[in-house]
Amino acid sequence: MTRRPIYILLLVAVVFALYSCSTKKNTAGTRFFQAFTTRYNVYFNGEEHYKEQIEKMEKDYEDDYSDFVYIHPAEAYADPKAPQPSADFERTIEKMEKAIALHSIQKRPKKDRSKMKNPKYREFLKRNEYNPFLHNAWRLMGEAQYLKGDFLASSSTFMYVEKHFTWLPELVAESKIWQIRSYCALGWTNEAENVISRLKPDELTNKRLRTMYNTAYADFLIKSGRMKEAAPYLEKAVDNTGGIQKTRLRFLLGQVYAANGDNGSAYRMFKEVAGASNASYRTQLNARIKQTEVYQGANIEPEVKSLQKMARQDRNKDYLDQIYYAIGNLYLSRNDTVKAIENYILANEKSTRNGREKAINQITLGGLYFDQFKYDLAQPCYSEAIPQLPDDYPDYELLKRRSDVLDELAVYSQNVTLQDSLLELSKLSPEEQMKVAERLVEELKEKERKQAEEAARQEYMAQASANASQLQSNTTTYTLNTDKSWYFYNTATKNAGKTQFQKLWGSRKLEDDWRRINKATFSMSDFEEANYDEEDEKEMTDSLGNPLSEDQIAEAKKAEEEKAKEADPHYPEYYLVQIPKTDEERQNAENIIQEGLFNMGIILKDKLEDVTAAENAFNELDTRFPDNIYRLDMYYNMYLMYIRYGMNDKAEVYRQKVLADFADSKYGLALADPNYIQNLRDMDRVQEELYEKTYDDYLNNRNEAVHQSYDEMMRRYPLSKIMPKFMLLHALAYVPEKKYDEFQTTLKELLVRYPETDITPLASSILKDMARGRKVNGGSTNMRGMIWTIRLTNDTTAQAGDGELTPFDPSIEGEHICLLTYPTDSVSSNRLLFDVARHNFSSYTVRDFDIERMVFGQLGMIVIRGFASLADVEEYSKLLFADKQVAISDKIRPVFISKKNFDILLNEGRSFAEYFQFLSERSDDAVEEKIAEAEEEILAGE
Repeated sequence: MTRRPIYILLLVAVVFALYSCSTKKNTAGTRFFQAFTTRYNVYFNGEEHYKEQIEKMEKDYEDDYSDFVYIHPAEAYADPKAPQPSADFERTIEKMEKAIALHSIQKRPKKDRSKMKNPKYREFLKRNEYNPFLHNAWRLMGEAQYLKGDFLASSSTFMYVEKHFTWLPELVAESKIWQIRSYCALGWTNEAENVISRLKPDELTNKRLRTMYNTAYADFLIKSGRMKEAAPYLEKAVDNTGGIQKTRLRFLLGQVYAANGDNGSAYRMFKEVAGASNASYRTQLNARIKQTEVYQGANIEPEVKSLQKMARQDRNKDYLDQIYYAIGNLYLSRNDTVKAIENYILANEKSTRNGREKAINQITLGGLYFDQFKYDLAQPCYSEAIPQLPDDYPDYELLKRRSDVLDELAVYSQNVTLQDSLLELSKLSPEEQMKVAERLVEELKEKERKQAEEAARQEYMAQASANASQLQSNTTTYTLNTDKSWYFYNTATKNAGKTQFQKLWGSRKLEDDWRRINKATFSMSDFEEANYDEEDEKEMTDSLGNPLSEDQIAEAKKAEEEKAKEADPHYPEYYLVQIPKTDEERQNAENIIQEGLFNMGIILKDKLEDVTAAENAFNELDTRFPDNIYRLDMYYNMYLMYIRYGMNDKAEVYRQKVLADFADSKYGLALADPNYIQNLRDMDRVQEELYEKTYDDYLNNRNEAVHQSYDEMMRRYPLSKIMPKFMLLHALAYVPEKKYDEFQTTLKELLVRYPETDITPLASSILKDMARGRKVNGGSTNMRGMIWTIRLTNDTTAQAGDGELTPFDPSIEGEHICLLTYPTDSVSSNRLLFDVARHNFSSYTVRDFDIERMVFGQLGMIVIRGFASLADVEEYSKLLFADKQVAISDKIRPVFISKKNFDILLNEGRSFAEYFQFLSERSDDAVEEKIAEAEEEILAGE
């Protein structure tokens, strides 16, 4: 019994001690206690998890070596199409948030009057945080956010650290470096440069900070395309970085050297990576491949033999495509295109993966074929490669356009190649023709045999993989996938599906009917049971119905067999029957060649704008067939092509040919005018000038001038590409004139004449609204802009209700909203959203604004809430537009509106044009004047 009072006293003492160490008190004891608890409790656990996850990320990440590797795997999160890291830093972030929430001491200590003259003590009293260890939690949280891929959160965290821990200069410098890395990961080089300008060299007080800065600055320079400047900083970063990151930075440095044309240094750096003990075999192999791309030695044979030896090793069976691609590169570096093509073809055949590596090989092979004008061979290379390449691949748009054009070009190229071959065969004796046909049959059978072997191998591998999966099914661990995006945008789900497919079917080429070895078409009748009795009973007769003799029957069956062979590529007859034998057949073959060459030249000239290739096709047509039927069109097109590219001497040659041989043709009469080209050039200039004048007339309410310009345009250039724009202005100019019938009729005519233009949806939307009973804004002036007519709804099937619309509220009292409106096709909403958030964070320490992004077709808006009155919105907007850190373009327009009226717009799917009409028609225009005045004042300060 005597011990109970002692226990009670101890409990009271503990409670008192804990109370004394509360974060609501700020003494030396509480600061020590909170720092100790933070460090050895919450922070310790979070840091251990952080170390474990970052090691896993850097070790396990599989870089895409066909492009510049990332400065760190975490940057891959910014590109959903890139291979994604597998680490999870959520627990670290939660621990750091907990540490900050539980152990932050923000209450200032009691002032010691005796120390008030001490500058250091006065600075101490100005601090925002008094837990001497807590800054570590902020730092680790920012790093974990970066490694998680939440770069905006990371930059915000380090911006906070920079601002609130000014008494820790090394931490401030480190925070700036992490901001640079976060902005670079997002591709925001302007923001990164702003931070770099704030980071002074004397802030980098130790080796660790200098290494961090060199890495971050090199990343910035690479992202900015300044490769030559990046190399020395990346060199310093490599020298002072260890572990797997050193190997990754070496690989990146090799790529930078190669981009700078410093192939010797690139070769040396890739060689170091290939021999690095901590590099994975995949990394070493890719470094070895990269060496071949920058090889400068006089003799390539040692390199080729080394790679051929690698190709024979069993562990490289999945990398044969890359090895043969590397051999092809070596031969190509010596301009030996024959052997280069041989190895690129081998690389394509040996590929077991439909990925970027195969696509790059095909693009290289297709490019060689294209340069040799072998378009029928180039086409399949491009068409299979393009779907495997990301949109940001170098020259992607050019490659995509070339692939699209090759689909059309290959048809004519194949015709030319086939007919040329058949004409050559027609010159041979029947015996020689038979030998060629038999060789083609053997080649076909050999190709099919290899395909059957490959299919059997794939099936065997798939079955073996499926069996292995079945054995492991009881121990399979499933990971919860929280990504709810659509399947083909969900990287984890897509990769899992790809793996499962390969387990079942093996690595398959992307093609139709991929499950079938024989891709020939079939019908359900192929599976119907044949009635052989009927065939036996059916009697063969002649055209008069008389039964045939046995000799006639035998002859008829032989003819049917010959006809069947002529349709089957497994028989020589299939090839022999295509060879032209008569003069008429040979002339027909030549006509097909002429048509093919002419159309190839036109496509190359107009769609690829490839002067050399077009010139080659036209010259071959002119040389081989001097009297071809396409001469006039060919001469005229060559004349235009040479004029366009400033080759005036060559252009004059073909102008004279037209005038000499076709003087009375429409082209001859036109080219006889020495000012013909100037007239063509003036047409574009005149149209543009007229449109600019018409648009200016429209904006300044000179509507009659708009109608006159439209009439002039219809008279002079009715087929102009910009005619739809003239027509839309012509229609809109009827609105302030209150000619609504003409407005509606003109819009309908626009839809009929130009159903596929970019302004068709807008015209269609206006007509639909009018059909639903919506009134047209018939004010005395033209609309402020076309986007104001867009209804604030994303439901394209929604219609206006039959009841009366809710009237807008004229009151200027109560909660208001600031809207930053913009056309979605010319303003980056992400950038605008970030700028507004940064402005709010840096300018308002107490107030909290809600920011939301909304998009309605071509109209986007940033919605900023949290204003008590219209005056409050005006004051906020003045500061926002005056902030030089906020990039407000002239396409962005502010709208101040009460919450009640904004809710009406959203709930009823109405447009800003209706709201502006309400303002203009109000008897009490104090609000409208006030809003207009505020808008003008803000816009004047841009």
